[in-house]
Amino acid sequence: MADRTPLIDITKAIVPTLVSFKAWGDASFINMPMAYPSGAFVTVRLTHRPGGVKVSDSGFAFREIESFGAGRSFAKTAQTAAEEFEVKVGKRSVYVDVQEHEVERAILDVSAASHAIASRIVNRVSSDVEATISDELHTRLDRLFPKTSYEERITGASSTEWEVSAVSKIDGGSAVFQIVTNYPISVYKASTAFHDIAALDNPPRLISVVRSKAEMGKSYSILHQAGRVIEVGQPDSAFERAVA
Repeated sequence: MADRTPLIDITKAIVPTLVSFKAWGDASFINMPMAYPSGAFVTVRLTHRPGGVKVSDSGFAFREIESFGAGRSFAKTAQTAAEEFEVKVGKRSVYVDVQEHEVERAILDVSAASHAIASRIVNRVSSDVEATISDELHTRLDRLFPKTSYEERITGASSTEWEVSAVSKIDGGSAVFQIVTNYPISVYKASTAFHDIAALDNPPRLISVVRSKAEMGKSYSILHQAGRVIEVGQPDSAFERAVA
């Protein structure tokens, strides 16, 4: 159609924004078009070395997982990723030493390894936290709201089907409980799902269940906009008020 922008023009406009770089002293830092679990860009560092160039993630993956309290998991997971992507492991970084004509491939390998390390560790930690909350939530809901089913799917106003932690039948209506951990993926998934479900003609009550409101930081506000937020360890009365 005549009003369509040629794909080549769209491509030319997008490609320069996908990758950015910054020089700092004798090093160059390249932001890659992929993100760590926190949303920060995966970054690699280029420096000269005898006979070539050192390409490193400069410890960004380590700092990422350390911010989630999982720094001790770095060594083992990094070694596995290093073997997979054919890079080397330092104390807190992954890197490779290459000749100049191999730098492009090295950038791709190091950034992929760095992303994999952070994603695998954070996802594992998030799953462990979610499992702990889930055990306590099941015990509480089974006692307070016997008509509860778990790992249900609900279709939102957009016709998207969302998996939720639990659905309780209460006084002719229903309440949705969603376990949310302090990780961006978990927060935004819950927020998006709840906003979509809330747009239904007769939406259920929507409750996010977290380990601690305080540790959620700014994410608490995101969840609060989408529904009620309670801590899994709060008294029974908090759960009863949430579904009222």
